[in-house]
Amino acid sequence: MTRRLGLALLLVALLAPAPLRAQLVALDTSDGAARFQRATGGPQALGLLANLETEVFLTFCGPASLATALNSLGIREPAPAAFFPYRRMTQDSLFTPANLAVKSYAAVQGGGLTLDQLAAFARNLGASAEALHADALDVTTLRARISAALADPSSRVIVNYSRIPLDQEGDGHISPVAAFDAASDTVLILDVARYKYPPVWVPVATLLPAMQRVDPDSGRARGVLVLSVRRPQ
Repeated sequence: MTRRLGLALLLVALLAPAPLRAQLVALDTSDGAARFQRATGGPQALGLLANLETEVFLTFCGPASLATALNSLGIREPAPAAFFPYRRMTQDSLFTPANLAVKSYAAVQGGGLTLDQLAAFARNLGASAEALHADALDVTTLRARISAALADPSSRVIVNYSRIPLDQEGDGHISPVAAFDAASDTVLILDVARYKYPPVWVPVATLLPAMQRVDPDSGRARGVLVLSVRRPQ
């Protein structure tokens, strides 16, 4: 009997799915909600949630993240003429002549945006943008930069990472970060592929190697984009 039970337990162990390395926690769970209540992010997290876009193409995670962040910062130009007199930037309207010179709409639809291209798009739309490639970061620095930006109501954070270390389907992706929970050392990623994954809390120690993976389109590590409202000179 004992031997039979042992064999049964071994079989269960072999057939059971591997545990998630990333230990992702969905926002709409009791643990996820508790983290949100105590997290750094404040009103800007609610502003991001209120403006969260769903990518219109599988490759439009960059435009969707940028439109989400800039609308939440009050940068809503250019808005489509069809919305007049209301102002709201869309994933299409952010393709201004200056941004089309960085990368065409068709090319973004075909292959997305790199971290530096996303930063260029943001600057052309009137924001200050600092691109931090993850190969130059350690966990302590990443945590400090993200938490400081999230504590500033005039700043927003977008991350460019690989889904592979998060045990998610796919590879390169871009989404905004809404909050940081010091107690669990996790950040809340608002996934713009909303049809695919919900907002999830991701450990900072897992996010860093996910961002350190090389983007084949740029040949460089992925990383963090810190946006802020450009102040008059």
